[in-house]
Amino acid sequence: MIKKIAILIGGDSAEREISIKSGNAIQKACNTLGYVTTIVEIDGNVADIIPQLKANDFVFIALHGGKGENGVIQGLLDSIKILYNGAGVLASALGMEKALTKQLADCMGISTPKWRTFANVGSAIEFHPANYPVVVKPSADGSTIGLTIVEKQDDYSEAVKLADQFDGNILVEDYIAGREMTVTLIGNKAYPVVEIVPKHKLYDYECKYEKGMSEYFCPAEIPDEVTEQLQDASLKMYNAIQCSGYARADFILGKNDVPWFLEINTLPGMTETSLVPKSAKAAGISFNELIQMIIDEALKK
Repeated sequence: MIKKIAILIGGDSAEREISIKSGNAIQKACNTLGYVTTIVEIDGNVADIIPQLKANDFVFIALHGGKGENGVIQGLLDSIKILYNGAGVLASALGMEKALTKQLADCMGISTPKWRTFANVGSAIEFHPANYPVVVKPSADGSTIGLTIVEKQDDYSEAVKLADQFDGNILVEDYIAGREMTVTLIGNKAYPVVEIVPKHKLYDYECKYEKGMSEYFCPAEIPDEVTEQLQDASLKMYNAIQCSGYARADFILGKNDVPWFLEINTLPGMTETSLVPKSAKAAGISFNELIQMIIDEALKK
């Protein structure tokens, strides 16, 4: 029986601040649910936190990006035999690499913007996209950090250099104009679709985390058949990477309401402006109930 929960926050990624916000919200919910909680912050060597983690029955990972989301922390927790929320090592590693998940989507007939990946900044700069605009972003980072919509060739190299600051592998993909959609998945079930309408052209860091910078519509005002397409594609991706617990799949709804898969997040944000809680709320699930559901899913592993 779970009584003591360590909430793991911080980490080494550019999403550290968001991790701390998620962790605070999760701790408040866990305390309300009757658990004894401890915040464990990663500042340096991951191995240094093992004694703190072992003193608990369960670890709620509130990390985003970096070692928290790419399978490293999951492997550590597996090695010391402590239960934790969300995806395991394989799904975490696959979900973190946008190029790999796009390859899987392509193999399964799920539309995804055409892309190229580059292992270093030099080869990426040498590439000349045939058409603009294009999206340039780190292959393994989140929260739109390091992402640029490039409208013309003159701005391309600077966008590549920016992406390279956050990840050595750079992804260049076609820009698809359309509506931002996201699907929450909990325990192999898809929940109501959220449409995001940002104040900026891009659903960037500010629009994601600053109150009033985006509008959200849930359930999204789209035809039922489009909702089913989005949910079906999300579940296919969830199972393709062997995910568990919960996740969030992101799409652009393009011309003629065609869903274009962008990525799947295996540790989505849990702040007050985050998308998973919005989808759960539309299904009649409170934030506290959502956190309990995530813990319950972990117990099924």
